[in-house]
Amino acid sequence: MTIRAPGALLAIVLAAGLAFANSLGNGFHFDDEHSLVENPAIRSLANLPAFFADPQLFSRNPGSEMYRPLVLVSYALNYQAGGYAVAGYHLVNIALHALAACLLYGVLGGLGLGSASALAGGLLFAVHPLAAEPVNYISSRSESLAAVFILAALLWHARAKGFSLPALACTVGALLSKESAAITPALLLAHDWAFQPARLEVRRHLPYWGALAIYLAGTNRLVGEALVEAPVRDWTAQLCTQVKAVVFYLRLLVLPHPLSAEHQFSVSASPLDGTVAASLLLVGALAAVGWRILGRQGVFWLGWVGLALLPTLVVPLNLLVAERRLYLPLAGMVGLVLWLLRRQSLPARPLVAVGLGLALLLTLQRNQAWADEATLWQDARAKGPLMVRPHLRLGVVHRQRGELEQAEQCYRRALELDPRNAPAHNNLGNLYQEGRRAAEAEREYRLALDLLPRYPEALINLATLCASQGRFEEALTRYAAALEVGGERPELYNNIAIAQAGLGRWSEAEAALRRAAALRPEARVYFNLGDAVARQGRAEEAGGLYREALRLDPGYAKPYYNLALLYEGQGRREEAARAYSTFLQLWREDPRLAEQARQRLAALQGVPR
Repeated sequence: MTIRAPGALLAIVLAAGLAFANSLGNGFHFDDEHSLVENPAIRSLANLPAFFADPQLFSRNPGSEMYRPLVLVSYALNYQAGGYAVAGYHLVNIALHALAACLLYGVLGGLGLGSASALAGGLLFAVHPLAAEPVNYISSRSESLAAVFILAALLWHARAKGFSLPALACTVGALLSKESAAITPALLLAHDWAFQPARLEVRRHLPYWGALAIYLAGTNRLVGEALVEAPVRDWTAQLCTQVKAVVFYLRLLVLPHPLSAEHQFSVSASPLDGTVAASLLLVGALAAVGWRILGRQGVFWLGWVGLALLPTLVVPLNLLVAERRLYLPLAGMVGLVLWLLRRQSLPARPLVAVGLGLALLLTLQRNQAWADEATLWQDARAKGPLMVRPHLRLGVVHRQRGELEQAEQCYRRALELDPRNAPAHNNLGNLYQEGRRAAEAEREYRLALDLLPRYPEALINLATLCASQGRFEEALTRYAAALEVGGERPELYNNIAIAQAGLGRWSEAEAALRRAAALRPEARVYFNLGDAVARQGRAEEAGGLYREALRLDPGYAKPYYNLALLYEGQGRREEAARAYSTFLQLWREDPRLAEQARQRLAALQGVPR
């Protein structure tokens, strides 16, 4: 039976939509904070050209720079369309995944698997649970965006008789989406070796390799830092660990269960480690058997899996293993399975139908784990109780909920697993500071800085503690260090202003607050800026700043009180009375300030007290 392409593509899109329909309300997660939610660069389309020149714009945090300009462009467009309404970001991720599945359908059909098998492959990829992390985790958009360009490049290249300009454009697009797309020229070369050996010509492939060379030359500083100057771990540990990772990934590709944001996986530092040696033997045996019995086309599909994994095996990364790294390898594995079924003339339809059903159920279930930070890290902790990060993230969740005892248990468990974990000490310090245990908080911050002297969060937190104790000069010194290593953050400038105000330096406080407002307009910042301006005798300007704070947050009580004081001083009694009345309706904090407002309001209204 011939399956027409429009119907097949519609079925794939609908399948992807069905598989991820229950993900639209899921939240932002971990790296989304610094690269998206707290990244001021994505809030203006005027920054689009700069995305292609400055890798630091990828994150608000110095040291987290990456060259993924097309990902930033997609964030900026998302932001312009709907701000930080998370459903819009999920819709784009689902659309990219559906497009990748459609392109895989085209690749499978173009490489001789037939329309029915190609449709089965596109559907399986669309609903596969290994796609849950790249679709649910907004920062994993780089995986699906790069895969879209890589699959499109392969599709154009396979159809061309000679060099394909659209394939070159797609190769460049992939490189501008994620560093791992560096494998694209090799994948195109492998295609010709397996399917079109007569077209295996230098002039057909040279432009792709030329684009890669230009890309590597342009990003040589980032590549050098990752591989030579400041690798996350030494090469022996990296290669030994990632030999194990290959076996781990192959198991997940065959049996995608259990899935987790943090799999229980450890570093191996020696090739004599029994697990490393066994993994190396197994991988070598699979490669040798595959080369011997699969033939060129089968080797291509198996090689696709290995080639797509190669960048993360070679480049040391913080996270030892991650499901999102299997997104492009999954496409190759789908092709390999369908090729084997076709070669062996096995009854593919029942197997594919069962596989689709199970995959869809697992994906719908997996989406639920990504609902919010609590569900994600509870799931990860249950599946990887010896991993530190789930305990840290759950500690943050408990602290935000006011569950301080549970938060402390999480942080202490993280320190039991890794006593040299600076974030655990820092987070424990935050907990103690919130509980007004200042001496213990300071001890934890200093322990964190002993382990990581350039840790911006610990510097900021220790500085804030110093400021709360009137140690303003020490606070400013630490804020300056945090600014140097952690980059510009609106909350940091706001804190600097508070310390400057504590020293009576109102013009310096004003300058810091204006920088904070430029980075992110917030009601609190404009209120503090109004205070700084008022202290310098500019009452009219201060009133405008208080009103701007209320425009941003009409339920913010403090500006009403300060406006009332200004109006009183100007003899505008009715306006002052209205401002006091509104303040009293909204204020829920210090009752002494509320009593002062009542007394002033009574005096304005001529009511005896």
